[in-house]
Amino acid sequence: MMLLKRLVAFMGAIPWVTLGAVGTGCGLALLYFYFRSIEFVPADIPAMLSASLFVGLLAAALCLYTAGSLLAPLWAYREAGLDDQTDINRPSSLWTLQLVGVGAFLLFVGYRLWRDCKNDPEFVLVPGAVFVLIGGLGWAWYQIKQTAHQHPWWRRQLSAINVCFFGVFPFLALFSVLYPSQGADGWHVGVFVVAWLMVVLATSLLFHRLPLWGCALMLMFLMPLLMISLPGLQGRISYLPTVVAEMAGIRAKQVNELRVSKGTCHLIRSALTSASAAKPVNCTEDADWGTVHAQVLSNLGERWLIEVQLDGTQPKGRNGAVRITIPGEGVHTVRQMPALSTAQAGGCRT
Repeated sequence: MMLLKRLVAFMGAIPWVTLGAVGTGCGLALLYFYFRSIEFVPADIPAMLSASLFVGLLAAALCLYTAGSLLAPLWAYREAGLDDQTDINRPSSLWTLQLVGVGAFLLFVGYRLWRDCKNDPEFVLVPGAVFVLIGGLGWAWYQIKQTAHQHPWWRRQLSAINVCFFGVFPFLALFSVLYPSQGADGWHVGVFVVAWLMVVLATSLLFHRLPLWGCALMLMFLMPLLMISLPGLQGRISYLPTVVAEMAGIRAKQVNELRVSKGTCHLIRSALTSASAAKPVNCTEDADWGTVHAQVLSNLGERWLIEVQLDGTQPKGRNGAVRITIPGEGVHTVRQMPALSTAQAGGCRT
């Protein structure tokens, strides 16, 4: 009850009007940078203003989620009381448990890929096995070097498993921030791995130097900078505004099937060549609706911006695309949901 009273008093002291104004300004800035990246600004300014506060709150929630995920292993490690060393210049054993947790997660994912006969599961299984081996040996070395322990052996191992579970959170958070959903090359993977290893080492080094609240304040100041600068190293400067726009429902994550009116369908087909319009656009003369396979880039206001991929022999995203503004009235998105089955998901190895 005392904690609840303090929380209520803290929330009552927050200047909510000022906070709402700041959130609206941040949301407008994110929307501006996103629309600049797609070279399109909706003419409906009131729609942008009404969506800006929601966008700002989503951006703040994304930063809090990422910062909380990065702090989760450090919090679990301190609560478990596993580190008994007195040498503050040596990294704590937290890095070993994070390696074991991420390695076990990669082994699980690699096994699922191997069971379903996906391509190249060894690219996930081999790093997972290496992380488990290095982390396990490091954890055993730390346990041998410590002559006096605060907790019995079995309790330390149970606490270590708990820390391994929380050690996966930074890996997943950085993966969602740094790994492109459309695929990645060696440069993207290298930046992601280096950033994750630096986070693992930093949490082990900060164990004896900063309290948990100090680490949280430092991350809250650094998190927006990191979420902008790190994707910029990969050539994706507008990544953060794009992700927030997808979270807000302003932009679609992938190509969807759209049902549009007959006039809008003919408008889209006229913007494409006859060779490339055969597959993504289907306008039936005797029907009131047409089918278009396109990605919605903006649905704010009365006019939407869609992107239609051109046909070709190259991989997806390499053939160019056509962006068209269409009337937003009467546009419907069609998604086919997979049938629910109580049987085990089919795989080539059962």
